[in-house]
Amino acid sequence: MKPIKFRMETDDTYTMVFSKKTDSHAGQFYMLSVDGVGESPISVASGFCNPLTFSIKAVGSVTRYIMEHRDAEIGLRGPYGNVWPWKGSDHIVAIAGGIGIPPIKALIEDMESEGNLHDLTVLYGARSPRDIVYRNEIEAWKKKLDFRVTVDSGDSSWNGHVGVVTTLIPGVDEFRKGRAFVIGPPIMMKFSVQELLKNGFSPENIYLSLERRMECGIGVCGHCNLGQWYVCESGPIFRYSDVMNEPELFL
Repeated sequence: MKPIKFRMETDDTYTMVFSKKTDSHAGQFYMLSVDGVGESPISVASGFCNPLTFSIKAVGSVTRYIMEHRDAEIGLRGPYGNVWPWKGSDHIVAIAGGIGIPPIKALIEDMESEGNLHDLTVLYGARSPRDIVYRNEIEAWKKKLDFRVTVDSGDSSWNGHVGVVTTLIPGVDEFRKGRAFVIGPPIMMKFSVQELLKNGFSPENIYLSLERRMECGIGVCGHCNLGQWYVCESGPIFRYSDVMNEPELFL
């Protein structure tokens, strides 16, 4: 299948939209493949019944090939995995670092479809203003929900918050009885969890997306093994209290 839309978000991150409507929900993933190149697990960036969308950072052979050959035929296998458990919570604080924002885009669309955006706060951190993904969408989201953005390092054009994304967490401690969803680089997730705990969130109400560990997507290669689990089969979403004692959690 070929995408019907292709947009560069940053110098190395792009968004593809397909004509197929997604039958997946926020938190799940597909395996994207290119014949003769390989296959890679990619999180869904669109809510249920919206056009199937992926936003991808070109960091491996498959993702780089797709960026350089925009008319390539792409194999789609999925959806796989579990979903963000947003239903039944008083409030959701979603924390995304870098390319962790696409599954939060899907979360926004899923929650919006049921009129629950007032129950969502998003904290999004990027390295610099030029690394921000979904610039246009963010401006629209800010009119609909509590969406806060920070950059590690600003420039002359940046008038927003400067600092790593964890510096935004003390500002949401009023929602500490709700659930926190965390996705991003391992070190960012590690310190986000520490800050959430410090601000009164319980381990049972913190959820992590561990998708970065996956490779085959179907529990065959063993690459995503974490204690008693294969992340691709039991996740990628895990309750922190279930995995907090795993020594390889944030490696």
